[in-house]
Amino acid sequence: MRKYFFRVFSGLVIALLFVPFNPWISPKGNNVFALTIEEERKLGEEVVREVEGKFSLIRDPLLLDYLNKLGREVLKQAGSLPYPFRFYLLKDPQLNAFSIPGGHIFLTTGIIEIMDSEGELAGLLGHEIAHVTRHHISSQIEKQKKIGLATMATALLGILAGDPSIAGAAIVGSLATAQTLMLKYSRENEDDADNYGFKYMSGVGFDPKTMIDLLDKLRRWGSFGSEGVPAYMQTHPLSGDRMSHIEDLLHRYADQGPWKRSSSDEFRRLQTIILANYGDLQRARIRFQSWSKDTPSQFWVFYGQGWLDLREGKFDSAITQFEKAASLKPQDLYLLRDLGQVFMKKGDYEKAIQKLSQASLLDPKDSTTAFLLGRAYQEKKENLLALENFQKALNLGSEEEDLHYYLGMTYGNLNNLGQAHYHFGKSFGKKGDREKALFHFKTALRYVDQDPGQKARIEKEIKNLESEKIRGKKTD
Repeated sequence: MRKYFFRVFSGLVIALLFVPFNPWISPKGNNVFALTIEEERKLGEEVVREVEGKFSLIRDPLLLDYLNKLGREVLKQAGSLPYPFRFYLLKDPQLNAFSIPGGHIFLTTGIIEIMDSEGELAGLLGHEIAHVTRHHISSQIEKQKKIGLATMATALLGILAGDPSIAGAAIVGSLATAQTLMLKYSRENEDDADNYGFKYMSGVGFDPKTMIDLLDKLRRWGSFGSEGVPAYMQTHPLSGDRMSHIEDLLHRYADQGPWKRSSSDEFRRLQTIILANYGDLQRARIRFQSWSKDTPSQFWVFYGQGWLDLREGKFDSAITQFEKAASLKPQDLYLLRDLGQVFMKKGDYEKAIQKLSQASLLDPKDSTTAFLLGRAYQEKKENLLALENFQKALNLGSEEEDLHYYLGMTYGNLNNLGQAHYHFGKSFGKKGDREKALFHFKTALRYVDQDPGQKARIEKEIKNLESEKIRGKKTD
């Protein structure tokens, strides 16, 4: 019953959003206008806020840096862009991906788990980028002032994320008419996105056939998967006409081969970490076992099993697996970093520092390694070395959520109370706790009379927080 409701609901809300019969149409029959670029940007920002409140976003900089790097490479094929694009990972077992006006592309961990090549990922990104660059959503939405931006964002997210409960009562209308109109819209826009998606992915050297490989997997999953039709296929239906169009595209691109670009280590690392850290444990073990038959994949088998052991708290076994991987790639920066983290979890800070120092020599500008070295030295009570590495991480632009907190702790251990309270203020400010942030900034002011520059920075932080507090009260 729930699956039937989902299919009916999805058909209804997509049609209501994207065809002339929708809740943003003026009842007076006024002309329909596409969203402006600025309205697209604002709608995108609103949807991102909705996502942050309703889904678990993966914030691992290693994974996001790679995803955004590949995304930017595909984007170069699209020419000039009206706004910057960003790519996000959702911790969600659903097989889904969706794009939002304003340049926001979301992928679930579930859909990355089932991929077999980097070409599949590039093809998926190209398709979703095309939906944005071709304005498939925004060109169908009227500038209707009676429906607020937040309501529009909530409805849009509920549809594309495959969760009808999110859209709620925002959606009303005629079911039969909506479903009929939806079919034409889906076919036209999916064909257009396929055209440009193939162009974008082939432009960076990937065989367009890999996108068909992914679509075939998604279609098969809908036939025998325990979770029913994948969310991606609900909003990106693979009709017979569309499949014929894709086959025609493939023939058109065939003479541009041979396609020499294969999966990079960065893609394999992304998928391995997602399988081991965010997926189902048993499915991950089966996947790694299947990789073990392929000699070039042995590194990733050991690496993935090490992460699985770490996830289950088996530190010694994780170290054994990581060291097997290190015997195959002794200069792998990220593996050395991971080994350092496992030794830290075991409480062996000497070995942690040894591995992290090796990683730092390989890439002195890696902010994550600097942060982890700071943590290891802090645990050893070597506060000056901890401070040196925390400051290095900060100067390198580290986005570690707890960096300011640990800086505050280290400065406190060194009896520098002004800096300690300043960084505690920054830490609470980043977490959205204005009251505690204000307390620490005001306390910091007592200790910085001899440092006019630091005093000015603290006063600016206090002014900004108090302004936010006033704006918040007015909104309430």
